[in-house]
Amino acid sequence: MKAKKLLPILALALAATTLAACGDQSVTFGHYWFKDSLTKEENFFEQAEYTVSSKATSTSYCNYEVTYNGTFTTTFAYNATAETYTFETALDVTATFKLGDTTSEVKDSAESKITIDAKSNALRPISSYKKMTCHTPLSGNYESAEKCYATVDYEYTTEYSSDKQQGSIQSQKCEIISSRGEKIEMPLKDSFDFIENYTFIDNEQLLVAVRAFSASTSSATLGSYGAFAENTQKVKVSFTDSDEASTPFQYTLINADGTKNESTKNILYRTARISLDQSNPGVTQQIKLAKAKSASDNDYRNVILEITTPLSYSMGEIYYKLTQISYQKA
Repeated sequence: MKAKKLLPILALALAATTLAACGDQSVTFGHYWFKDSLTKEENFFEQAEYTVSSKATSTSYCNYEVTYNGTFTTTFAYNATAETYTFETALDVTATFKLGDTTSEVKDSAESKITIDAKSNALRPISSYKKMTCHTPLSGNYESAEKCYATVDYEYTTEYSSDKQQGSIQSQKCEIISSRGEKIEMPLKDSFDFIENYTFIDNEQLLVAVRAFSASTSSATLGSYGAFAENTQKVKVSFTDSDEASTPFQYTLINADGTKNESTKNILYRTARISLDQSNPGVTQQIKLAKAKSASDNDYRNVILEITTPLSYSMGEIYYKLTQISYQKA
C-alpha cells in the first residue's frame, strides 16, 4: 500500500494547484480580497468560518456509507512591513462510517499555513506547513464499519527558493495504518522543479489563488507539486458566472470596526471547477465565490461562499458553506 494511492479526503478539500493562464501559460494575479485590488490595506485581516456537511450515495464500489460533519476556518492576513501574506486553515470534522448495523465514528483534522510574497502579482510561495489526521475510505466490501478505512497521519513542510524555480518538501511524520491494523512508515523527502513557463503556487494556496483571478478569466491550466502524488501536476480551472443574483447566501459579516450585519444576500457569484488535467482526471471540485464588479469596486472581496468536494468512489459529496466572515482582529 503506497501513500499516493491513499489520497485523504481532507487533502481533496484543500486540493493543491499552480495557476497558469491559457495561451502564454502564465497569469498575473489580482489582489481581489481588497475592496480596491490596486490598493493594499495595511491592516487587512480576514477570518472566515464554514460549516461542513455531506451527502452519502450508495455505490457499487463499496458496501458502506460515510458522512462528515464539522467546521472549517480560514485566516488571511497581510503584513505590510514584510510585504507578505499568511493564509491559515483549520478543519475539524467527525466522519461516520456505517455498514449495516455497525457504525464507526472517528475524528479527522487538518491544519495548514502558507507564507506568500505580496510584493508583486505573482504571489510567489515562500514556505508552507501541513498537518493532518484522516481516516480515508477504501473501496471494496467489508464485514464491519471499522474495516472500511485506513488512517493517514501526515505532517510536512515545503520550502521555496527565492532565486530559482525550485522547491523542496520534507515530512516530519508520515504514518499509515491499514484497515487490518498494519502500520507503515513512508517518510517524504523530495525536491522538485517548477513546470517550465507556468506560474507556480503551493498546494495550500488554492483558496487564495482562485480569488486572485479577474472576472474576465474563463479558464486556466494549472500545475503544482502534489505531496501524495509525489510529482508535479497540471490542473484545469474553468469559470462560469451566475446570470443573476438569484441564489441567496446567508452569513454574518463583521466589519473591521466591529459592526455586525446578519442577512441573506443575493450575490452575483462565479463558479470555479477544478480537476486534474490528464486522461483520468478523477473528481472535480467546485468553488463558488463572490464576483467583483470591477478591480476597484469589490465590496464582497471575491469571498469564497461554498465549496463542494466529491468523495472517492462516487460515495457522495462534502459541502462547505460560509456562516461568518470577520475583518476584525481578535
